[in-house]
Parts: sequence; C-alpha cells; structure tokens
Amino acid sequence: MRTVILFQPKSFRGMSSYMPPLGLIMSAVRVHRTNRTVIVDQAVEPRWKQLLTELLEQKPLCLGITTMTGSQIPRALEAAQLAKEHGCPVVWGGVHPSLLPEQTLSHPLADYVVAGEGEESFAALVRALDNGTDTRTIAGVWSKRNGTITYGGERPFADLESLPEIPYHLVNLDRYMRRGAFGPALSVYSSRGCPMHCRFCYNSACHHSRWRAFSAERTVSDIRRIRALCPGLKHIALWDDAFFPDLTRARLIAEGVAKITPKLSWSVLGAHVRDVGRMSDEYLRDLKTSGLTDVVVGVESGSKPIIEVLRKNFQLDQLLDANRRLGRSGIRPTYTFMSGIPGETDNDIRKTVDLMFQLKHENPDAVLGNIKPFVPYPGTGFYDMALASGFKPPERLEDWSRFVWGNYANIDIPWTSKKRRNWLNCLYFYTVALNPRYLFINSRLFSFLARITLPITRWRVRHLCFRFPLAARVMALAERMFM
Repeated sequence: MRTVILFQPKSFRGMSSYMPPLGLIMSAVRVHRTNRTVIVDQAVEPRWKQLLTELLEQKPLCLGITTMTGSQIPRALEAAQLAKEHGCPVVWGGVHPSLLPEQTLSHPLADYVVAGEGEESFAALVRALDNGTDTRTIAGVWSKRNGTITYGGERPFADLESLPEIPYHLVNLDRYMRRGAFGPALSVYSSRGCPMHCRFCYNSACHHSRWRAFSAERTVSDIRRIRALCPGLKHIALWDDAFFPDLTRARLIAEGVAKITPKLSWSVLGAHVRDVGRMSDEYLRDLKTSGLTDVVVGVESGSKPIIEVLRKNFQLDQLLDANRRLGRSGIRPTYTFMSGIPGETDNDIRKTVDLMFQLKHENPDAVLGNIKPFVPYPGTGFYDMALASGFKPPERLEDWSRFVWGNYANIDIPWTSKKRRNWLNCLYFYTVALNPRYLFINSRLFSFLARITLPITRWRVRHLCFRFPLAARVMALAERMFM
C-alpha cells in the first residue's frame, strides 16, 4: 500500500487553522480506502517541511496540493519543489488550478491538475498512477507528458448523497478548534455551489450556478460525528456559499442540531438577502431557538446601479426589511461590501457607506464587515470584462500570489488609477478596523486596538477622509508580513 500525501498551504491570516482542510478530506474520501493517506496542513503543523520531507523519502505515489488564487500559491510551490527534489509526481487541485489548468500545468512543478470536484477524479488518477496505466483519458484530469498537455474531459458533478462518509479521522480536528465568542468552534460544509449569478464570484465557473446539498439527515449526522471526535466543541460554522435556498432543509438541520446534547450553537456564512426575505418571523425565531447565532450576508453596494451590475438580485428595501427582522429575532448579521467595480463613482461609494451606517443604526447588533476592493479573479463574470478593458493577467502561476487585497494598490487594473487604488485600500483597512468583533480576525490585540481607535475610524469612514492613513499603512504592512 503506497502513500498519498495531501498538502494544504496556509491561507491568508491563517484561515485554514479555523477550517479543517475539507477539500483535501473530500478528495481523499475514496483514496484512503486503498492507499495510506496523510494530510499535511501548514497552518497547524509548525514542522511541516520536516514532516513532508520525511514522507517524501518514503517514495509516495504522489503529492496532492490544493490552492486558491493568492497567498497560498507560493507556499504550494514550496511544497511542490520538495516533491520534485524527491522525484514525486505533483497533482494540483482547488479553485485556482481548476480555473486555469493549462497555465498551472505549464509550470515545471506541476504534473497533473484535478479540475473541479476531486472525489472521483483524484481517486481515478491515484489508481492509474498505482497501476501504471494511462492518465490522459481520466475525466476531470489534466495531464502533462513530455511537455504536452491533455485533458480527459469534464466529469459530471458527484451525487453528494452517494459519497462515503467524510473521513474526518484523517486529521486531528482538535487542532482546528478556535475559541471564539461562543466557545471552541469548527467549520463544516453542507452544500456546494450557489444558484445566484453574481459577476464577481467563482461559482458560475466552478459550479455552473447550481446549488447541490447533502440531505438534512446526513448533515446532522456529520455534525454528530464531529462532536463525537471533539467533545469540547461548542459551535459549528456552516461555511456554505449558500445555505438557505431550501428553507425546509435548513429548518430540518436546525431541528437536528437543536437535539444534539450538550447543546451546540451554530452560524451560517452564506445567507442571501432574498432568502432571508422568504423567512417568516416565526421561522427566524425557530432558527434562533435552535442555536443559530450569526449569518453573513453579501450586500456589496448601497448603489442600485452597482447592485444591478453585480447581479446581486435583490432590492435595497428588501435588505433593510431583512436587517430589521434579523435584529428582532436576535440573529446577528455580518454584512460584506465591495468597491472598485468598473464604472463605480464616488457617489456610489458614498451610498455604500451611508447604507452601512443605516444598517447599523436600525440594527445595533449588526456587524459591518468591510469594503473589499474588487479584484478580477479568473473564472468570474467580471474577469472577461476586465480583459476587454485592457487588464493583463499574470502569465505565470507564481505571479497570481500578488492578487490579495493588501496588495490591491500594486495590481495593474486599467479602469482605476494607482492613486484611487491606494484610496480604496485605505477604505478597506479602515472598514476592517471599524469592527472590533470582525468574524474573520481572531486576535485580541486587533480587537483591543480597534476599540481604542473606533471613534476616529468611524469618523474617517463616514467622511471618507483618509489623509495621513497611518493605521491603514500599519495594517497593510501586517497583512503583507503575515498573509
């Protein structure tokens, strides 16, 4: 039985330390039954390089790497370099290689790309490597042989209910629990994709704007298994891109979670304005009673024309009504926003800031995420628009590592000047500092400093005044150092 190594590069701000490497675990759902499978996660393994080297010296079958666009890429390349030095084939997967498979394979540190979901494709590739058979006809797999790249064709989406139980035992879940406001927490997924067509999102390319879900029964069963593996667990974060398209299923999950003892609280990452609008006050009260504490809602803009350009598919009055009803229910919303959209004006940004403060005024418990500058990621609807506007995408895999918000000012985006990108970057960092309780930063130092500077930060954001932006520059430096 030969070993298969799966490597998870550390994500921006160490986010993977809050999230078990579920993409790798799911890719191994069939592989681990026939091959010894070892997952090395850089975020929780301080001696990852030594451990990976020791595993590579055992002549494994292959090294699988997952990566998103941005800061994970150079860390992934570092692991791939180690593999190549030991003569080990390197298989790339995840969102970025799936969207740019040929460019990824053109890199000398890549031999294969598993595009899209990996449960079936990666298992088929591992069997072929183990048996020494041809890999070029495997659906969902891009192969490189003697410099020639071939593709086995698209593989249909997996039937989620037919997949084996998720092999959580491949990682030590206790190492991923993060103590948040509701006690030790872990994140899980109960569905894939999203039925919306937002032009900035990868879902259109990777999931064809389809939403597929595990049944409520299976989802609750998975949460029970996780709880059995981690008795100290207090909170579950459901990180689905869209959790509420099927309200009946969501209610059944809520009822199932409510029956777990000792009681768990839970939160939802993907809640669309229109889905919240379909919920009655009684439905919201039932969710709260079941233990639901928080939902994250993507708003993106306070300007109606920009919302239409983004294809967010909601009206501002629907958002304001949902915000008030969430406030009455006791479920805390976190709202996220964007800036730098092609065609966006100062007045559009002013409307976004005004909307942020209105949401907070009408629901004091609401958390205002931040206003992230728009980056034209591959696979999104805006990517083609960016290319038509003169955007020159990186020609090498490693150059995509610069595509992070902290480096926004240095990305050559043709529809906005560098001066304006610097200004939008200040807007981003000051809106991060606007929220001492921000969901995605688990730092007591950040929370302490954000509380002290909150009055100044609030004034700066409300008046869009970013002269002498010392705090923003310090945060940008910290992001570049630790991303």
